[in-house]
Amino acid sequence: MEKKKLFIYGVGGLADYAGYVFENDSDFEVVGSCIEKNYLEKNPDDSTETKVFEDIQDKLLQENTFLFIAVGNNLIRERIYQVSNQKGFKMATYISSKASTWENLEIGDNCFIGEGSVIQPFVKIGVNSILFGARIGHHCQIRDHVLLSGPTIGGNVRIGNFSFLGLNAVVLQNLEIGPKNIIGMGVAIKASTGEGEVYSSTTFIKRKVKFDDISKNYLN
Repeated sequence: MEKKKLFIYGVGGLADYAGYVFENDSDFEVVGSCIEKNYLEKNPDDSTETKVFEDIQDKLLQENTFLFIAVGNNLIRERIYQVSNQKGFKMATYISSKASTWENLEIGDNCFIGEGSVIQPFVKIGVNSILFGARIGHHCQIRDHVLLSGPTIGGNVRIGNFSFLGLNAVVLQNLEIGPKNIIGMGVAIKASTGEGEVYSSTTFIKRKVKFDDISKNYLN
């Protein structure tokens, strides 16, 4: 069976990562990367093998050709998603074979579920969202243009549009995270949040003690 053709929108580490896993763990063949002309003009070092997004739009309308937007910033990813959607481009979704999911998972287009993610039954994920190593409880709803980078989310939680949850953030069950929230690394959310709220952990403290002072206590 002929593989579907895929262009990756973006440059840098995320685009490289997405291209690699799509190529090696999906029914897509990555045929190139692209970025907007305005970006390439400002960053000529990225132009060696990267195509101009505006120049390949006829190709993106061809049968069996898809686009994946590999951009970490939720607002920028949403803008490119809306442009692509309006133009009728078909957008790819990736679910790693090394992720744990169930058949009743509902997921939109231009979504990415990376390896190590554990998603329980009855979960709904909207469009244009990216999950890296996320642990999602049953009956959760992850809305649109969200990025989850290694959090743990209890059952029956709703995550609002454009929100970001960082490494080892924890959300207790039955809560609602408002749209445009930033939940930083290691934060524990114990109550629902409103729109546009930002949370960071205060537990990261540089100790006055040095390695040589205590190493003998733990490394014997």
